[in-house]
Amino acid sequence: MNAVQKVALGATLLVLLACSQSRRAKPDPEQLKQADLAFARATAERRLAGFSSFLAEDVMSIRPNTPVVKGSKALASRWAPMLNDPAMSITWQPLEAVISDDGSMGFTVGSHEVAKSGPQGRSVTGTGKYITIWKKQPDGAWKVVFDSGVQNTPPAKAPQ
Repeated sequence: MNAVQKVALGATLLVLLACSQSRRAKPDPEQLKQADLAFARATAERRLAGFSSFLAEDVMSIRPNTPVVKGSKALASRWAPMLNDPAMSITWQPLEAVISDDGSMGFTVGSHEVAKSGPQGRSVTGTGKYITIWKKQPDGAWKVVFDSGVQNTPPAKAPQ
């Protein structure tokens, strides 16, 4: 192989390498939906411990008429009364997921339902929507860095 052929081969290899780098697969939002579903399952099965296991140390949350909640212990403490109450349950389902182009962060949006068993076995149910922001950890796991939601407006009472 002469010098011109070696340069041409080297240039071809560089072009192929550059093309393969530019065609990296975009992160798949389905992996974030699966993380959110695992978060919901862990919370349903292990209650507060399951919920807490998905929180980043620096997680934040906002709720109406309260200060910003900062840190995993503070957020777990805020959820403890509900998740430690056997008469209450929360379920949620992600509807959409978006991941940044570099795959380091993303968010899920979905719907949730909170149910509480009341007197005489009656159940009271509330529904709403949520947004959860996730950050990919060095070990590849997704952790929650922000979580908040809103309740749906209760239906108007039927005229009597």
